[in-house]
Amino acid sequence: MAAESVSYLRIIAKRWWLIALIFVVTTSVILFNSMTAKPVYRAFVRLQVIAAEPQEVSLFAQTRPMGTQEEIVAVQVQFDAALRSAYVAWQTIHDLNLGIEAADLLSGLTVGADGEFLNVTFVADNPMLVEAIATKHVENAFDYYAEIRAKPSAVALQFIQQQLTVEEKALATASSALLEFKITHNVDSLPREISAIQDQLRGLRLERGKLVAEREKAQAISALYLEEAAATGSTEAAVNYQRLAASQDAVVAGIRAQEAEYDKLVAQQEGTLVELLNLTTEYDVLLRAVSRVQSNYNFLTSKESEAGLKVNQATNVSFIQIIEPARMPDRPAPSRTSKLLIVGALVSILGGIILAFILEFLSNLRAHSRRESA
Repeated sequence: MAAESVSYLRIIAKRWWLIALIFVVTTSVILFNSMTAKPVYRAFVRLQVIAAEPQEVSLFAQTRPMGTQEEIVAVQVQFDAALRSAYVAWQTIHDLNLGIEAADLLSGLTVGADGEFLNVTFVADNPMLVEAIATKHVENAFDYYAEIRAKPSAVALQFIQQQLTVEEKALATASSALLEFKITHNVDSLPREISAIQDQLRGLRLERGKLVAEREKAQAISALYLEEAAATGSTEAAVNYQRLAASQDAVVAGIRAQEAEYDKLVAQQEGTLVELLNLTTEYDVLLRAVSRVQSNYNFLTSKESEAGLKVNQATNVSFIQIIEPARMPDRPAPSRTSKLLIVGALVSILGGIILAFILEFLSNLRAHSRRESA
C-alpha cells in the first residue's frame, strides 16, 4: 500500500507542471471573466400562496378534496411552471422591448419555495431593467396562470351551455306537447279536474239523497192521509184527506222529477270522469317528460352559474399575493468570484491529477510496446 502511494506521488511530482498549468489557466480565466464582466444586479419578488379552491365543476360526484398544504404546494408548482414558461418570457420581452431571447431572460430567473412563500429572483446588468423585468414577468405569469386555471371551468362552462341549448329545445318540445294536450281536451290540470268532478259527484249524490228522504217522507204522509180518509165516517172529512194526499203526491212527483235531473247530471259527470281517467296515462307521460327535462335544465342552469363563478375566481388569482414587490437595487449583487475560484481551483487540480495519471499510463503502454517489438 505504501509502495502504491509513493508511486502515485512520483507520478504527480513528475507532471506537476501540467497540474500547475491547468490550475493557472483555470483561475486566470475565472479572474479575467470576473474583471471584465459587468456588475450583476438582483431584483426580488416575494409571493404568499394560500389554499385555492379547486376549479373543476363537478357534474356527477364530488371529487376528494386535497389537504391545505398539498393545495399550496400544487399552486406553487403550477405558478413556478408559469414563471418558467417560454410563452410568458416572450410576453415580457415584448412588453419591455428587450430584444433578447426567451432562454436568455429565463437564465436569470430563480424561483424558490419557502413554506407558503415563493421567492422569485431576476438578475441583469441594469438595475432599472432588472426591476422592470421582475415586476412585468410576475404580472404576465399571473395572467398566464389565471388563464390556465380558468381553462377547466371555461371548458365545463362551454359544455354546459351547449347542453343547456339542447335541453331548452327539449323543454320547449315537451311543454308544447303538454299544452296541445290541454287545449285539445280543455283541461289545465287533469288531477284538479278529476278531483273537481269527484267533488261535484259527491255533492250531486248528497243532494239526491236528500230528495229521496223528502220523497219518502211525502209518500209516507200521503199514505197516512189515505188511511185517515178510509177510516173516517164523514164524507166531507174523507174528501179533505184525499185532497191533502193528492197534494203530497204532487210533491212526490216534483221530487221524482228533480231526482231524474240529478240522475242525469250524475250520469253526465260520471261519463266525464271516465273520459278524464282514460286520459290519465297520456297526461302523466307528458307531465313526466316536462318534469324530467325541466329538472335537467334547472340542474344545468345551476352548474352554469357555478362554472361562471369559478371562471371569474380563477382569473382573479387572489390566492397568490405579492407581499414584497420588486425594488430597484442600489448596489450590485455580491460577487461570486471567490466561490468560483475555490471551485475552479479544486476542479483544475483534480482534473490535472487525473490527466497526469492518464498520460503516465499511455507513456508506460508505449514503452511496453517498444520493448516487445525490440
